[in-house]
Amino acid sequence: MSTRHAAIAPGPVLRQASDVSAAWLTAALGQAVTHVAVVPGAGNWSQQATLRAELGDGTTRWLRLKICIGQTFGRSEVDYYTRDYVDLAGAPLVRCFAAHFEPGVGYHLLLDDLSDTHHDRRDVPPTVDHGCAVAQALAAMHRHHWETQPAPSDAAINRYLDEIRPGIAALEAATGRTLQPHCARHEQQFRERWADPRGMSLLHGDLNPTNVLTPKGGDRPVWFIDRQPFDWSLTYGLAVSDLAYFMAPWWPEPAFRTHAPAILRHWYDSLNRPDYGWAQAQDDWRLSVAQCLNVPLQWCSKEDTLAKMRWLWEAQLARIDAAMASHAEGEAR
Repeated sequence: MSTRHAAIAPGPVLRQASDVSAAWLTAALGQAVTHVAVVPGAGNWSQQATLRAELGDGTTRWLRLKICIGQTFGRSEVDYYTRDYVDLAGAPLVRCFAAHFEPGVGYHLLLDDLSDTHHDRRDVPPTVDHGCAVAQALAAMHRHHWETQPAPSDAAINRYLDEIRPGIAALEAATGRTLQPHCARHEQQFRERWADPRGMSLLHGDLNPTNVLTPKGGDRPVWFIDRQPFDWSLTYGLAVSDLAYFMAPWWPEPAFRTHAPAILRHWYDSLNRPDYGWAQAQDDWRLSVAQCLNVPLQWCSKEDTLAKMRWLWEAQLARIDAAMASHAEGEAR
């Protein structure tokens, strides 16, 4: 699939799915639309709807409309489809027909609807083939923006860590664990490494299983969706952190232990950057797996999600502990 046809949609940002008309879709698709039916959907951070567009040639096209109103997210997702990868052949993105962002208002996206043929990976056990497919797709995206920006500023790093840090004491209180010494060591290592721009690229930042699509009954090809960083998120940094986040908080311990080395190596080989050594990639991977501890810490940094999302962050914490332990055991052998 390709984002080459992505365009600025006609008119202002849509406020609700009922704003869609046949004329609006005709302008967005560049193809006559005689009738449109809107089927409301649901989203955690957005309004979503499925559109059934009857075209002038007698065919039907199914589309997905996503509307994000407000200032929770900036323009990143619009840029994802309309700027960042439009000149990357074979970019693993769902085809985007129209996108528009307005500061202080929000944005909308008009995408192909793949629900008949594809699904996300939430309820699909991970496999090494799927992991390698994601690694290869990520490598292509990372290579496209490889070392194109300076390292994140101190202000960006501080904003990110300030969001995470309140979760340390809260998680300690909830679990009886002592995390302060580990977190202090990791923060120092993190700051030192993320001050060096080598090995950095534009990040997706949230490749959880619901943001990765595959054909029903298959592990590949993969499509990545929903790049929606918060204002405190790090959007440019160690490229391998995307792969670590894809695996460490979500993969069961046996699958991670068995397959992570091969998947990391496949990402590295697919990246094909001889200036970035394998030993450095392994060091960055270990640091990025440890950085995944910030996922449960961020859940615990807010009183409401500490309790409401405990079912998730406790499972993530156990998987990340196991992932870090597997590295320690490997180094000891």
